[in-house]
Amino acid sequence: MGEEKGPAMIETLRTIFSFVKDNPIPKVYHKETIDCLFTYVNNYFNYKKQDKKVVMYNFCFTPEIFYAMDTYPLCQEALSVGLAATGLAMNEPYIDVAEESGIPKELCNAQKPLIGAYLKGDAPKPDYIIYAAQPCDSLNIEYQIYENLFKVPSFPIDVPYWHYDPQSEFYNEKTLPYLKNQLENMVEWLEKQLGYQLDTEKLKKVVEMSNEAQENILEFNELMKSIPCPLPSLTPFNNYIVELTTAGTPECVEYAKKMRNQAAEKVKRKEGVIPEEKIRAVWLYTHVFFSPDLFNWMAEKFGAVVVMDMLGYFITKPINTSNTDKIFEGLAEKVLDMPMARQCRGPAEYYIDDYIKMCKEYSADCAIFSGHMACKHSWGLIKLLAESLREEVGIPTLTFEVDTMDSRPVPRGVIEARLEQFFTTII
Repeated sequence: MGEEKGPAMIETLRTIFSFVKDNPIPKVYHKETIDCLFTYVNNYFNYKKQDKKVVMYNFCFTPEIFYAMDTYPLCQEALSVGLAATGLAMNEPYIDVAEESGIPKELCNAQKPLIGAYLKGDAPKPDYIIYAAQPCDSLNIEYQIYENLFKVPSFPIDVPYWHYDPQSEFYNEKTLPYLKNQLENMVEWLEKQLGYQLDTEKLKKVVEMSNEAQENILEFNELMKSIPCPLPSLTPFNNYIVELTTAGTPECVEYAKKMRNQAAEKVKRKEGVIPEEKIRAVWLYTHVFFSPDLFNWMAEKFGAVVVMDMLGYFITKPINTSNTDKIFEGLAEKVLDMPMARQCRGPAEYYIDDYIKMCKEYSADCAIFSGHMACKHSWGLIKLLAESLREEVGIPTLTFEVDTMDSRPVPRGVIEARLEQFFTTII
Protein backbone atom coordinates (compact mmCIF):
# COMPACT_ATOMS: atom_id res chain seq x y z
CA MET A 1 0.00 0.00 0.00
CA GLY A 2 1.40 3.41 -0.96
CA GLU A 3 1.94 6.32 1.38
CA GLU A 4 -1.24 8.11 2.36
CA LYS A 5 -1.78 11.29 0.38
CA GLY A 6 -2.85 14.61 1.85
CA PRO A 7 -4.14 17.98 0.60
CA ALA A 8 -2.42 18.96 -2.64
CA MET A 9 -0.95 22.18 -1.23
CA ILE A 10 0.92 20.50 1.60
CA GLU A 11 1.65 17.35 -0.41
CA THR A 12 3.44 19.52 -2.97
CA LEU A 13 5.66 21.01 -0.28
CA ARG A 14 6.48 17.57 1.11
CA THR A 15 7.50 16.39 -2.36
CA ILE A 16 9.64 19.49 -3.01
CA PHE A 17 11.39 19.36 0.37
CA SER A 18 12.01 15.65 -0.06
CA PHE A 19 13.69 16.30 -3.42
CA VAL A 20 15.75 19.26 -2.20
CA LYS A 21 16.89 17.27 0.85
CA ASP A 22 18.78 14.98 -1.51
CA ASN A 23 19.67 17.67 -4.05
CA PRO A 24 20.51 20.80 -2.01
CA ILE A 25 20.70 24.15 -3.79
CA PRO A 26 24.15 25.63 -3.03
CA LYS A 27 24.15 28.86 -1.02
CA VAL A 28 20.36 29.15 -0.98
CA TYR A 29 18.93 26.76 1.58
CA HIS A 30 21.20 24.86 3.92
CA LYS A 31 20.59 21.13 4.00
CA GLU A 32 19.82 21.56 7.71
CA THR A 33 17.02 24.01 6.86
CA ILE A 34 15.41 21.67 4.38
CA ASP A 35 15.75 18.72 6.75
CA CYS A 36 13.88 20.67 9.43
CA LEU A 37 11.17 21.90 7.07
CA PHE A 38 10.68 18.45 5.60
CA THR A 39 10.22 17.03 9.10
CA TYR A 40 7.77 19.82 9.93
CA VAL A 41 5.64 19.27 6.82
CA ASN A 42 5.82 15.49 7.06
CA ASN A 43 4.67 15.66 10.68
CA TYR A 44 1.35 17.04 9.44
CA PHE A 45 0.66 13.60 8.01
CA ASN A 46 1.96 11.85 11.14
CA TYR A 47 -0.33 13.91 13.38
CA LYS A 48 -3.33 13.32 11.12
CA LYS A 49 -2.72 9.56 11.19
CA GLN A 50 -2.94 9.70 14.97
CA ASP A 51 -6.13 11.77 14.75
CA LYS A 52 -4.48 14.72 16.49
CA LYS A 53 -5.85 18.21 15.98
CA VAL A 54 -4.42 20.88 13.67
CA VAL A 55 -4.16 24.48 14.90
CA MET A 56 -3.53 27.10 12.22
CA TYR A 57 -1.69 30.23 13.35
CA ASN A 58 -0.08 33.27 11.74
CA PHE A 59 3.56 34.24 11.31
CA CYS A 60 3.47 36.75 14.19
CA PHE A 61 2.81 34.03 16.74
CA THR A 62 4.93 31.23 18.19
CA PRO A 63 4.18 27.47 18.32
CA GLU A 64 5.43 26.28 21.74
CA ILE A 65 1.96 26.06 23.36
CA PHE A 66 0.64 24.04 20.43
CA TYR A 67 3.48 21.51 20.67
CA ALA A 68 2.97 21.28 24.44
CA MET A 69 -0.73 20.52 23.88
CA ASP A 70 0.10 17.76 21.38
CA THR A 71 -1.52 19.51 18.42
CA TYR A 72 0.01 20.17 15.00
CA PRO A 73 0.99 23.86 14.56
CA LEU A 74 0.16 24.80 10.97
CA CYS A 75 1.69 28.17 10.12
CA GLN A 76 -0.31 29.41 7.14
CA GLU A 77 2.31 31.84 5.81
CA ALA A 78 4.98 29.12 5.91
CA LEU A 79 2.90 27.25 3.33
CA SER A 80 2.42 30.28 1.07
CA VAL A 81 6.06 31.37 1.30
CA GLY A 82 7.14 27.77 0.79
CA LEU A 83 5.26 27.54 -2.50
CA ALA A 84 6.58 30.93 -3.64
CA ALA A 85 10.16 30.05 -2.70
CA THR A 86 10.26 27.09 -5.07
CA GLY A 87 10.84 29.68 -7.80
CA LEU A 88 8.25 27.81 -9.88
CA ALA A 89 5.34 30.26 -9.45
CA MET A 90 3.34 27.49 -7.79
CA ASN A 91 1.29 29.81 -5.59
CA GLU A 92 0.28 32.23 -8.36
CA PRO A 93 -2.65 30.14 -9.67
CA TYR A 94 -4.03 30.02 -6.13
CA ILE A 95 -3.73 33.81 -5.86
CA ASP A 96 -5.72 34.12 -9.10
CA VAL A 97 -8.46 31.81 -7.80
CA ALA A 98 -8.75 33.84 -4.59
CA GLU A 99 -9.03 37.14 -6.48
CA GLU A 100 -11.52 35.70 -8.97
CA SER A 101 -13.68 34.71 -5.99
CA GLY A 102 -13.87 38.36 -4.91
CA ILE A 103 -10.86 38.81 -2.61
CA PRO A 104 -9.51 42.33 -3.33
CA LYS A 105 -6.21 42.57 -5.18
CA GLU A 106 -5.03 45.07 -2.56
CA LEU A 107 -4.99 42.46 0.20
CA CYS A 108 -1.75 40.64 0.94
CA ASN A 109 -0.67 37.68 -1.17
CA ALA A 110 0.95 36.05 1.86
CA GLN A 111 -2.54 34.86 2.85
CA LYS A 112 -4.37 34.51 -0.48
CA PRO A 113 -2.78 31.22 -1.64
CA LEU A 114 -4.51 29.27 1.13
CA ILE A 115 -7.86 30.85 0.19
CA GLY A 116 -7.39 29.85 -3.45
CA ALA A 117 -6.19 26.38 -2.44
CA TYR A 118 -9.27 25.90 -0.26
CA LEU A 119 -11.59 26.94 -3.07
CA LYS A 120 -9.89 24.38 -5.33
CA GLY A 121 -10.05 21.67 -2.67
CA ASP A 122 -6.25 21.65 -2.25
CA ALA A 123 -5.84 23.18 1.22
CA PRO A 124 -5.22 21.44 4.52
CA LYS A 125 -8.18 22.18 6.79
CA PRO A 126 -7.36 23.16 10.36
CA ASP A 127 -9.47 22.16 13.33
CA TYR A 128 -8.92 25.53 15.00
CA ILE A 129 -7.58 28.97 14.05
CA ILE A 130 -5.56 31.13 16.44
CA TYR A 131 -3.96 34.36 15.29
CA ALA A 132 -2.27 37.38 16.80
CA ALA A 133 -3.76 40.55 15.33
CA GLN A 134 -0.46 41.92 14.01
CA PRO A 135 1.28 43.37 12.05
CA CYS A 136 -1.33 44.76 9.64
CA ASP A 137 -4.99 45.24 8.76
CA SER A 138 -4.69 43.03 5.68
CA LEU A 139 -3.74 40.01 7.78
CA ASN A 140 -6.60 40.64 10.21
CA ILE A 141 -9.11 40.81 7.36
CA GLU A 142 -7.84 37.68 5.65
CA TYR A 143 -7.88 35.62 8.86
CA GLN A 144 -11.54 36.58 9.21
CA ILE A 145 -12.00 35.23 5.68
CA TYR A 146 -10.38 31.96 6.81
CA GLU A 147 -12.82 31.79 9.71
CA ASN A 148 -15.74 32.06 7.31
CA LEU A 149 -14.28 29.62 4.79
CA PHE A 150 -13.21 26.86 7.15
CA LYS A 151 -16.06 27.34 9.62
CA VAL A 152 -13.97 26.14 12.55
CA PRO A 153 -13.62 27.66 16.04
CA SER A 154 -11.17 30.55 16.15
CA PHE A 155 -9.44 32.66 18.78
CA PRO A 156 -8.06 36.09 17.79
CA ILE A 157 -5.46 37.67 20.07
CA ASP A 158 -5.41 41.44 20.40
CA VAL A 159 -1.84 42.74 20.49
CA PRO A 160 -1.18 46.04 22.29
CA TYR A 161 0.29 48.98 20.43
CA TRP A 162 2.52 50.08 23.31
CA HIS A 163 5.79 48.60 24.58
CA TYR A 164 6.33 46.28 27.55
CA ASP A 165 9.90 47.43 28.30
CA PRO A 166 10.12 50.10 31.07
CA GLN A 167 13.16 51.55 29.27
CA SER A 168 11.08 52.42 26.20
CA GLU A 169 9.56 55.88 25.79
CA PHE A 170 6.40 54.07 24.69
CA TYR A 171 6.18 51.86 27.79
CA ASN A 172 2.78 51.01 29.20
CA GLU A 173 2.60 48.90 32.34
CA LYS A 174 -0.60 47.22 31.15
CA THR A 175 0.84 45.86 27.88
CA LEU A 176 2.50 42.69 29.12
CA PRO A 177 -0.18 41.64 31.65
CA TYR A 178 -2.87 42.26 29.01
CA LEU A 179 -1.24 39.97 26.45
CA LYS A 180 -0.22 37.36 29.04
CA ASN A 181 -3.86 37.17 30.14
CA GLN A 182 -4.97 36.60 26.57
CA LEU A 183 -2.52 33.71 26.15
CA GLU A 184 -3.85 32.14 29.34
CA ASN A 185 -7.42 32.61 28.08
CA MET A 186 -6.39 31.06 24.75
CA VAL A 187 -5.09 27.96 26.54
CA GLU A 188 -8.29 27.70 28.57
CA TRP A 189 -10.30 28.00 25.34
CA LEU A 190 -8.16 25.38 23.60
CA GLU A 191 -8.47 23.01 26.57
CA LYS A 192 -12.26 23.16 26.22
CA GLN A 193 -12.02 22.49 22.49
CA LEU A 194 -9.61 19.57 22.91
CA GLY A 195 -11.20 18.06 26.00
CA TYR A 196 -7.96 17.85 27.99
CA GLN A 197 -5.73 20.21 29.95
CA LEU A 198 -2.32 21.63 29.20
CA ASP A 199 0.45 19.63 30.88
CA THR A 200 2.50 22.42 32.46
CA GLU A 201 5.55 20.17 32.90
CA LYS A 202 5.47 19.39 29.19
CA LEU A 203 5.13 23.11 28.44
CA LYS A 204 8.22 23.77 30.55
CA LYS A 205 10.23 21.15 28.64
CA VAL A 206 9.07 22.53 25.29
CA VAL A 207 9.99 26.09 26.28
CA GLU A 208 13.38 24.93 27.59
CA MET A 209 14.10 23.45 24.15
CA SER A 210 12.90 26.66 22.54
CA ASN A 211 15.27 28.61 24.81
CA GLU A 212 18.21 26.41 23.88
CA ALA A 213 17.56 26.99 20.18
CA GLN A 214 17.12 30.73 20.68
CA GLU A 215 20.36 31.04 22.65
CA ASN A 216 22.20 29.54 19.68
CA ILE A 217 20.41 31.86 17.25
CA LEU A 218 21.37 34.88 19.34
CA GLU A 219 25.01 33.76 19.20
CA PHE A 220 24.64 33.21 15.46
CA ASN A 221 23.33 36.76 15.02
CA GLU A 222 26.41 38.10 16.79
CA LEU A 223 28.69 36.05 14.53
CA MET A 224 27.03 37.51 11.42
CA LYS A 225 28.45 40.91 12.44
CA SER A 226 31.94 39.62 11.56
CA ILE A 227 33.82 40.97 8.57
CA PRO A 228 33.78 39.15 6.21
CA CYS A 229 30.28 37.74 6.69
CA PRO A 230 30.56 33.99 7.43
CA LEU A 231 27.36 32.52 5.95
CA PRO A 232 25.02 33.16 2.98
CA SER A 233 22.56 36.04 2.84
CA LEU A 234 19.47 33.88 3.24
CA THR A 235 20.68 32.12 6.41
CA PRO A 236 19.09 34.54 8.93
CA PHE A 237 15.73 34.08 7.17
CA ASN A 238 16.24 30.32 7.19
CA ASN A 239 16.70 30.55 10.97
CA TYR A 240 13.46 32.49 11.24
CA ILE A 241 11.34 30.05 9.23
CA VAL A 242 12.70 27.10 11.22
CA GLU A 243 12.00 28.80 14.55
CA LEU A 244 8.58 29.97 13.41
CA THR A 245 7.48 26.41 12.67
CA THR A 246 9.51 24.16 15.00
CA ALA A 247 10.45 26.20 18.12
CA GLY A 248 10.23 23.84 21.09
CA THR A 249 11.28 20.69 19.23
CA PRO A 250 14.57 18.73 19.26
CA GLU A 251 14.91 19.38 15.52
CA CYS A 252 14.98 23.14 16.08
CA VAL A 253 17.62 22.79 18.81
CA GLU A 254 19.84 20.66 16.58
CA TYR A 255 19.41 23.01 13.65
CA ALA A 256 20.27 26.14 15.67
CA LYS A 257 23.40 24.51 17.09
CA LYS A 258 24.61 23.56 13.63
CA MET A 259 24.06 27.06 12.23
CA ARG A 260 25.83 28.64 15.19
CA ASN A 261 28.75 26.23 14.89
CA GLN A 262 29.08 26.71 11.13
CA ALA A 263 29.22 30.48 11.58
CA ALA A 264 31.71 30.19 14.45
CA GLU A 265 34.06 27.99 12.42
CA LYS A 266 34.02 30.43 9.52
CA VAL A 267 34.68 33.39 11.82
CA LYS A 268 37.52 31.53 13.53
CA ARG A 269 39.16 30.96 10.13
CA LYS A 270 38.33 34.54 9.06
CA GLU A 271 36.59 33.04 6.05
CA GLY A 272 33.77 34.82 4.25
CA VAL A 273 30.88 33.30 2.35
CA ILE A 274 32.09 34.99 -0.86
CA PRO A 275 35.72 35.28 -2.02
CA GLU A 276 35.80 39.08 -1.96
CA GLU A 277 33.19 40.88 0.11
CA LYS A 278 32.58 44.32 -1.40
CA ILE A 279 29.14 45.36 -0.16
CA ARG A 280 27.44 44.65 3.17
CA ALA A 281 23.70 45.24 2.93
CA VAL A 282 20.87 45.19 5.46
CA TRP A 283 17.55 44.10 3.91
CA LEU A 284 14.89 46.38 5.36
CA TYR A 285 11.83 44.28 4.68
CA THR A 286 10.72 40.85 3.52
CA HIS A 287 12.69 39.00 0.88
CA VAL A 288 11.70 38.48 -2.73
CA PHE A 289 10.32 35.05 -1.89
CA PHE A 290 9.56 34.04 -5.46
CA SER A 291 13.26 34.35 -6.35
CA PRO A 292 15.28 32.65 -3.59
CA ASP A 293 18.52 32.68 -5.60
CA LEU A 294 18.50 36.49 -6.03
CA PHE A 295 21.09 36.79 -3.26
CA ASN A 296 23.39 34.36 -5.10
CA TRP A 297 23.24 36.65 -8.13
CA MET A 298 24.08 39.68 -5.95
CA ALA A 299 27.05 37.88 -4.41
CA GLU A 300 28.46 36.57 -7.69
CA LYS A 301 28.03 39.76 -9.71
CA PHE A 302 28.73 42.47 -7.11
CA GLY A 303 30.34 40.79 -4.11
CA ALA A 304 27.26 41.87 -2.12
CA VAL A 305 26.10 40.02 0.98
CA VAL A 306 23.00 40.63 3.09
CA VAL A 307 24.28 40.49 6.65
CA MET A 308 20.87 40.79 8.33
CA ASP A 309 17.20 41.34 7.48
CA MET A 310 13.89 42.05 9.19
CA LEU A 311 12.77 38.44 9.60
CA GLY A 312 16.21 37.13 10.46
CA TYR A 313 16.52 39.70 13.24
CA PHE A 314 15.04 37.21 15.72
CA ILE A 315 16.20 38.71 19.02
CA THR A 316 13.59 37.41 21.47
CA LYS A 317 14.99 36.64 24.90
CA PRO A 318 15.10 33.15 26.43
CA ILE A 319 12.08 32.61 28.69
CA ASN A 320 12.20 32.23 32.47
CA THR A 321 10.87 28.71 33.16
CA SER A 322 10.95 28.84 36.98
CA ASN A 323 7.15 28.67 37.10
CA THR A 324 4.15 28.61 34.77
CA ASP A 325 3.33 32.26 35.40
CA LYS A 326 6.80 33.31 34.23
CA ILE A 327 6.52 31.04 31.18
CA PHE A 328 3.34 32.77 30.02
CA GLU A 329 4.89 36.16 30.66
CA GLY A 330 7.92 35.17 28.57
CA LEU A 331 5.74 33.84 25.77
CA ALA A 332 3.83 37.14 25.76
CA GLU A 333 7.12 39.03 25.41
CA LYS A 334 8.07 36.72 22.55
CA VAL A 335 4.81 37.38 20.69
CA LEU A 336 5.40 41.13 21.05
CA ASP A 337 8.96 40.74 19.74
CA MET A 338 8.32 38.41 16.80
CA PRO A 339 10.08 39.70 13.65
CA MET A 340 7.98 42.17 11.65
CA ALA A 341 5.45 42.31 14.49
CA ARG A 342 8.15 43.92 16.63
CA GLN A 343 8.83 46.63 14.04
CA CYS A 344 5.39 47.22 12.52
CA ARG A 345 2.75 47.03 15.24
CA GLY A 346 3.34 50.41 16.89
CA PRO A 347 4.99 53.83 16.54
CA ALA A 348 7.41 54.56 13.69
CA GLU A 349 10.27 54.54 16.20
CA TYR A 350 9.93 50.77 16.65
CA TYR A 351 10.85 50.32 12.99
CA ILE A 352 13.39 53.13 12.62
CA ASP A 353 15.32 52.53 15.84
CA ASP A 354 15.74 48.81 15.13
CA TYR A 355 17.27 49.51 11.72
CA ILE A 356 19.58 52.28 12.86
CA LYS A 357 20.91 49.88 15.49
CA MET A 358 21.09 46.98 13.02
CA CYS A 359 22.92 48.92 10.30
CA LYS A 360 25.47 50.23 12.79
CA GLU A 361 26.12 46.90 14.50
CA TYR A 362 26.38 44.94 11.25
CA SER A 363 28.66 47.53 9.58
CA ALA A 364 26.28 48.00 6.65
CA ASP A 365 27.38 49.86 3.52
CA CYS A 366 23.81 50.25 2.31
CA ALA A 367 20.20 49.30 2.98
CA ILE A 368 17.66 47.76 0.60
CA PHE A 369 13.89 48.05 0.89
CA SER A 370 11.92 45.61 -1.27
CA GLY A 371 8.55 47.14 -0.52
CA HIS A 372 5.80 44.52 -0.63
CA MET A 373 2.85 46.10 -2.42
CA ALA A 374 0.24 45.17 0.20
CA CYS A 375 2.27 46.46 3.16
CA LYS A 376 0.90 49.98 3.30
CA HIS A 377 2.27 50.54 6.80
CA SER A 378 5.85 49.99 5.61
CA TRP A 379 5.44 52.38 2.67
CA GLY A 380 4.32 55.01 5.15
CA LEU A 381 7.64 54.64 6.98
CA ILE A 382 10.32 54.11 4.34
CA LYS A 383 11.07 57.78 3.58
CA LEU A 384 11.53 58.51 7.29
CA LEU A 385 13.72 55.44 7.65
CA ALA A 386 15.88 56.20 4.60
CA GLU A 387 16.46 59.76 5.85
CA SER A 388 17.37 58.47 9.31
CA LEU A 389 19.84 55.94 7.91
CA ARG A 390 21.49 58.60 5.78
CA GLU A 391 21.75 61.08 8.65
CA GLU A 392 22.65 58.74 11.52
CA VAL A 393 24.51 55.89 9.80
CA GLY A 394 25.71 57.60 6.62
CA ILE A 395 24.46 54.94 4.19
CA PRO A 396 22.17 55.07 1.13
CA THR A 397 18.89 53.17 0.80
CA LEU A 398 17.52 51.53 -2.35
CA THR A 399 13.73 51.43 -2.51
CA PHE A 400 11.74 49.42 -5.03
CA GLU A 401 8.24 48.02 -5.25
CA VAL A 402 7.57 44.28 -5.53
CA ASP A 403 5.01 41.65 -4.70
CA THR A 404 7.21 39.25 -2.76
CA MET A 405 4.82 36.34 -3.36
CA ASP A 406 3.95 36.92 -7.03
CA SER A 407 6.54 37.39 -9.80
CA ARG A 408 4.15 38.95 -12.31
CA PRO A 409 3.75 42.60 -11.15
CA VAL A 410 7.53 43.16 -10.89
CA PRO A 411 9.57 40.39 -12.58
CA ARG A 412 13.06 39.29 -11.54
CA GLY A 413 14.69 41.16 -14.44
CA VAL A 414 13.29 44.50 -13.28
CA ILE A 415 14.59 43.87 -9.76
CA GLU A 416 18.04 42.96 -11.08
CA ALA A 417 18.17 46.20 -13.07
CA ARG A 418 17.33 48.28 -9.98
CA LEU A 419 19.93 46.47 -7.88
CA GLU A 420 22.61 46.74 -10.57
CA GLN A 421 22.08 50.48 -10.96
CA PHE A 422 22.27 50.91 -7.18
CA PHE A 423 25.35 48.73 -6.58
CA THR A 424 27.37 50.45 -9.31
CA THR A 425 27.05 53.69 -7.35
CA ILE A 426 28.55 52.02 -4.25
CA ILE A 427 31.44 49.91 -5.56
